Amino acid sequence: MTAIDHGIFSLDIVDNLAVMEFNPEGDRYPDDLVNEVYTRECRYLERLSRYSWAPQNIHLLKPFRQICFEWYGNTCEDWLPKDYKEQLEQIVSDLHKEQIYKPSFYPKYFYSDKNGQLHAYAFYSSSDYSEQPIHMDFYKPILNPRREELVNFLLGDSKTLDMGLLVERAFTDYIKWPEDALKEIYNKVYR
Repeated sequence: MTAIDHGIFSLDIVDNLAVMEFNPEGDRYPDDLVNEVYTRECRYLERLSRYSWAPQNIHLLKPFRQICFEWYGNTCEDWLPKDYKEQLEQIVSDLHKEQIYKPSFYPKYFYSDKNGQLHAYAFYSSSDYSEQPIHMDFYKPILNPRREELVNFLLGDSKTLDMGLLVERAFTDYIKWPEDALKEIYNKVYR
């Protein structure tokens, strides 16, 4: 088994099975925050399951705060299909159509199956357009230091943030894919 710590969840890989486990050790993450982000992950995976880029064979083990899905032994940090930019654009377009902001668009949260189809996971920080603005005090514990710095800058004196602004900055300045793919995609889909 391989275990990858992503802070508020771990990704445990056993053969061709990935298990997202929302049971972090320590007291950095309050239980109500862990429950909320687990609920968000489940809600978005269920809602988006009809798309070809959603994880395959999802099983929600709610009493254990676990989510299982088929795994192919890679992330987009390791390998990208030739048409990854077109696939990423389709994912962003589909999320825009669904009116969902997904600020965690890091290559580590995408993987490819044996046919070269990208799949996205890690929707725990996602939100609907209609939920904006988001009260950020609740979410600050899940932010990495660089993202927290950006969020604090965008917040200014406010306690709430429109995630559309965070997604714009993440796609155009912060999260890096080869060939600045996210910046190009953001400009095509959102502008």
